Amino acid sequence: MANRNLQAGLAQLKSGDYAEAIVQLEAVLVNELHPGTLFKAKKALVKAYEGDGKLRQAWQLCEELSESTSPEIREWGDRTLAELDQRYPTLASEILIGKRLTRQQKVIRALIQWFKRSPQRVSTLETAWNIIEEEQYNHPDNSPLVKLTVYWNIFRRISIFLGKTFWVWIKAKWQEFKARK
Repeated sequence: MANRNLQAGLAQLKSGDYAEAIVQLEAVLVNELHPGTLFKAKKALVKAYEGDGKLRQAWQLCEELSESTSPEIREWGDRTLAELDQRYPTLASEILIGKRLTRQQKVIRALIQWFKRSPQRVSTLETAWNIIEEEQYNHPDNSPLVKLTVYWNIFRRISIFLGKTFWVWIKAKWQEFKARK
């Protein structure tokens, strides 16, 4: 018996309703155990992702298929990955760069996103950046001792600044809490 979600997903893919095709085909991946049916669903899902503009998901699914133990699946994944690379030349490099971020880079990226959500956070970041630039300008020598001194001064000054900022925020929240009572 054919998988109903697979049939519905293929029909939606053929009609150009990529979003609904993705829903149906992803349901196949969750519920199906037969390897042949899973492979058909994944092949269709790559096309649906591409049609819906979800290029990263399409590329990542092809990459997963190209690592399969089955020669047929691996060959299809490799071939389709090469086709995606031809159609979207910068996609692979963007994905690979994203995968190679160090833990520090990921933390910095998360902090930048956090700061961007609030104007007060942006001004805090600008002040912190000004402290860093000022310390580096005041100590242009790059000897290890000077670098350590600069980093310590930056840490100390930003800690004091953020501590003051944090206490101002705490006081404001306390005032809001008292006003509600």
